[in-house]
Amino acid sequence: MLVSLMTLGLIPCPATSLIPQITLYLSMKYQLIIFLMIAALRCAAQDTTKETIYTRVEIESAFPFGQSAWSRFLDKNLHYPWKARDKSIQGTVVVEFIVDKEGNTSYIHAISGPEELRQEAERLIKVSRKWTPAIQDGRQVWSHKRMPIEFKLDN
Repeated sequence: MLVSLMTLGLIPCPATSLIPQITLYLSMKYQLIIFLMIAALRCAAQDTTKETIYTRVEIESAFPFGQSAWSRFLDKNLHYPWKARDKSIQGTVVVEFIVDKEGNTSYIHAISGPEELRQEAERLIKVSRKWTPAIQDGRQVWSHKRMPIEFKLDN
């Protein structure tokens, strides 16, 4: 009678009451092991994929479809900052960034131009689609890019 009550769960069995705790412990242990393995693989992958970032290349990285597409992109996406508009601030902001082999941009930083316009210039590079990567020795490479962005108020 006692056994049947245990199997029905009416009387707690010491062994079965530990099963959820053991399962939780084991699953946490395995999660930790898997996490550490993934972290180790990522570190190993990062060490082996260090790329040279070229400052001079045979063919520069560029916005897809050329200068006219870049101009259309700016017309559609440039949001003139209100602070700059109120103070009638205009000018050219030069933005430095990296274009990787796949055309992704990173390490975006405005290096010159009016302070009030720099954040918008950086945002424009961040939201631009993938760029055409630079070419060196017939292969796509990481490259350093400087892009001037002109801010001009309509009178």
